[in-house]
Amino acid sequence: MAYDARSESQRLIREGLPDRPVRLSRRHRFAPVSVDVASDAAATWFVRRGVGCFWDEIHLLVREPAGWRLLGGGGGSSGGPWSTDEFDRARGGLPAGGYELTGGSSVVRDKGSWLPFGSRWIRSSMLLVGPSVAEAVIAGRHRPVPYHGRLVVVWSSRRPPLVSLRDEVGRELSTVEPGDGHRRRCS
Repeated sequence: MAYDARSESQRLIREGLPDRPVRLSRRHRFAPVSVDVASDAAATWFVRRGVGCFWDEIHLLVREPAGWRLLGGGGGSSGGPWSTDEFDRARGGLPAGGYELTGGSSVVRDKGSWLPFGSRWIRSSMLLVGPSVAEAVIAGRHRPVPYHGRLVVVWSSRRPPLVSLRDEVGRELSTVEPGDGHRRRCS
């Protein structure tokens, strides 16, 4: 059973992540993972249960007078069978203050633009952060890190924002420039 990406993304932007983890089952096949809003651009990340794998899906939206408009996004599968426990434990495989860039997505935000040259874009990156990272500061936006350590970062400028990964007392553990779109791991 598919989900309505636009309405579920709007709900995630409006209400934030649920207080407790959402378990995937045959009846409940998707769950929100992360959300980021930067001015009039937003990115939402959902995980969807497939046949023998999980699908990561990123949705990029722009705020207009009538509300949030879904522009597009991207996604992919894990390529192998994952369990919910493996999803939850993946963070523990990283160094305490480290991170891994796991993907990203981009979309042209201008309506009616046939060519990407000179167009404005909305971009996103997906991060998995180490177990000691409690907060991410993204271009001045303070965001708590969920228990599973996954974050989505969105921007609409030419250069990606610098992301400061911090521990529970606010000490910086590492910084990330998420815009290269390549899988990268750092300790």
